[in-house]
Parts: sequence; C-alpha cells; structure tokens
Amino acid sequence: MAKMKTNEERKAELEALTEQMGKQIDSYFESPEKIREHLQFLGKFHQYSMRNAVLIESQFPGAVAVGSYPFWEKQGAQVQKGERGIKVFVPSPVTYALHKDEWVPLSKAPQPIKDSVKQGRIPSRKMMYFKIGHVFEYTQTDAREKGIEVSDIFKRYHRDGGIENEQDIRNALMTLADARNVTLLEEPLDEIGTAKGCYYPELHAIALNPRNTSIEDITVLIHELAHSELHNQERNFERNKPLTAPEKEFQAEMVAYVVSHQLGFPTDDFSLSYLVGWTKKKELLDKEKLLQEVHQTSATFLDHIESHLEKVHALEHEKEQSPLEYIEQLDHRMGWKDTDLTLYERVHAIKSVFPEEVGSYLNAKAALETNLEVDRVDEPLMYIHDKGFGFQSFGVANNHDFTDDALVVYTLALPNEPLVSGHFDPERTMHPLHDLEKYHKTDKHLLKSLEDCYIAELQNKEKNIPKKLDLERLY
Repeated sequence: MAKMKTNEERKAELEALTEQMGKQIDSYFESPEKIREHLQFLGKFHQYSMRNAVLIESQFPGAVAVGSYPFWEKQGAQVQKGERGIKVFVPSPVTYALHKDEWVPLSKAPQPIKDSVKQGRIPSRKMMYFKIGHVFEYTQTDAREKGIEVSDIFKRYHRDGGIENEQDIRNALMTLADARNVTLLEEPLDEIGTAKGCYYPELHAIALNPRNTSIEDITVLIHELAHSELHNQERNFERNKPLTAPEKEFQAEMVAYVVSHQLGFPTDDFSLSYLVGWTKKKELLDKEKLLQEVHQTSATFLDHIESHLEKVHALEHEKEQSPLEYIEQLDHRMGWKDTDLTLYERVHAIKSVFPEEVGSYLNAKAALETNLEVDRVDEPLMYIHDKGFGFQSFGVANNHDFTDDALVVYTLALPNEPLVSGHFDPERTMHPLHDLEKYHKTDKHLLKSLEDCYIAELQNKEKNIPKKLDLERLY
C-alpha cells in the first residue's frame, strides 16, 4: 500500500507544480515560434483551465488527448503498465461554517451545526483549494491497439475543420456576434485602407474590409470578435490598468490564431513577431493574465462554434433519415417487437441503454406523430408528448398543467434549428421553460426569447379572465 503523504508534502508538491507552470509560461515568450506552438496546443485543450493546459504541455509535449484512469477504462482502454500520470490541479472546494465565532470545516462540525447550515440558520462559505490529480495521454493507453481513434472519443474537440465547412463556420460566427449584441456593419464607417477590419468600442460594432477574400473575412471576424469580447467599454472600465493598443492587438491576434488553427484555417499570415520585445519588462503575473484572457476567450468561441456545427450536423442527419426509419431502427436495437410500453417506460429504457439517443428518439417521435414540416417553422413551437395536442406556440404549450403527469416529455421546434427534446419530473421542475433554464439546454439569447413568448401568453390569458361578479348587484 502506498504511503500517505503528509500535509507538508502535499503543499510542497503543489508549490513545485506551480513553479513549473510559471517557468513554462515564461518560456512561451522567448520567441514567436514558442508562442505559436503553445497557441496550437491551447486549441486542442481549450476544455481545460489555462493552468492545467500549461501543465499538460510542460510534462507531455505534443499531447493530443488526455483523460483520467477511470475515463480511459470507461472508453474500453487501459493505461499501459509503468506509465506515469500527468499532474494537474484539481479544484477541491471546502465549506466552512461559523461556529463559536470561528470558521470550521463543515465536514468536521457537529451534526447540529451541519443541520443548522442546511436550514440556513448558521452562515457558511466556500473556500477553493487545489489538490494534485493525474491524467494520461492517449498514447499512454492501449486505445490504438484496440482500434479506438481519438476522434471517436473526443468528437467535439478533434474535428476535421477547414475551408470545406467555411459557410457553416461563418454562420456560427454570426450567431456568436448576435449572442453578444455585437453589430456587424455592412461596411466600415470610414476608409480603412489595407486594414482588414475594425472594431468600434463606442458602437460595439465590427466592420470588415470589403476587399477581403472570403477566408480572410473569417479569420479577421474572429480577431475583431476577440476585441469586442476583451476590449469593449465595460471590460476596459473594469481593468485596474488600461491595456495599450499593442497589448489589445496582440491579445486579439492570439485568440484568432488559436481558433483559426483549431478549425483548420490558414494561419501563415498571423503576425506575432513583436512578442519578444513587448514582453521584456513584463512580470510573470502580467503574462499569465494575458494568456488567461486569451485562453478563456478562445475556449468560449470554440465551444460556441463547435456547438453550432453539431446542430448543423444533427439537422443534416435528421434530413437524411426519416423519423419512421429511425424509430424502427431503434426499436430493433432495443429488442422491442409488439411491445406495449408507456412513454415513461420507453424513455427510461432508452436512457438506461442508449442515453445519447433519448433526444433523437423524442425528436423523431414528435415529427412522426405531428407530421411537422421543419422548414416551415417560423416561430418557437412546442409539442407536449401524449397530451393530445400537436405543436403549439411555445407560450401556450408551456402553460399546460403538468401536475398530474408522471413524466413530462416535450419537443421544441425553432426556425432554422434542429429539434430539441427534453423530459422532466414535474415534482422537481415546473414546466419545459424551467427545465431548459435549469439544465442549460439552450443559450441565454434563445432562453430570453422563449421566456418572452411565455410571458406574452400569461399576459394574454390574464386579459381574457372575466372580472369577478358583483353578487350584491345580482339580487
């Protein structure tokens, strides 16, 4: 049995790992080539925190994909004997309770104190600590020997992108701008010469040079969207020390490089040559802050773009296969033949065997039962399964009484979007809108639109409620 480490040993290990991370960050700023290599790496690991991405790169250069020991086991792969784990920081929040004028860890507090915290009678607070965990790289496992490809496991983060899906990515960037209330102008307000684009902070607007090629438009739009995210008037006001023009330009260029490289677009024209001179007198904390903001913005952009591409792919797949064909295929996989199951039983059976198929099954079921023509949807509609209604306007459908249902199953139809289905227990969730918000099943922009539909329906219904009769006047 491995010897347990003392608190002093754990603290020393964390300090050593933090120092290693600092040296790694410093090394990026030695040359344009070093920072370019790091930005390429950052794109592959944008689902990790910036600090953990740095640690992974410092311990396993060229890493493609990593996961914990249990993660690889779940994928059907085994970590090879003798492989050493890659150290990463693991958040470990600790809750404290106020007991006798002293903050004590809740886990060590007497039961009455725990009960009082739960009931809200005693104040509590959370403090974030970190411990060291371990992950293993793809090549440290037997996944290759078993024919398990990286793209099979990490579909979202290892996608073949590039010029062939240029229009889809362009559309994704348009929705990204829309979600952030950034106005895309048809042309610059003034002549910008050879500049490929510009961001107007006072208008929160972007304009691209009409002389750009279509590929340039995409990479430049990412660059300008980075400005709108990092250097808008609100962010500038929040900073203790304002960024200089070169600092802003450098940040935007790094974000554009990370995103463009990850999506497979050309990166030869990106200029990072003045990096070394600019960072000579910068402290490590300044460099880390700069990279932290680049990392967060790149991750946010890539998540949005990849989510959009997944929706496009799902929509294309649904068009290729009819709802009836899909349901018949799933029935066969589930072994259902002349089986009389309720919707509740079917949903839970699929969830236990093929959880990733529940949404697709409900989408197909809704389309089949209502003869929905997706391309003719021009407002948010919703279908409540087994209620006896077809697709209704979202506000009307969301206002049904769900209190007597064992399970509420709904399908949402939106203009130019794939269907979205969900299900919930009405004892825990009030209505579909609550479910969509509670489990983050859609973005905030769309959620606000659906909320407006629901509020409009409630207001309309309130107008049509007859006023209470004056009984005294009837006699």
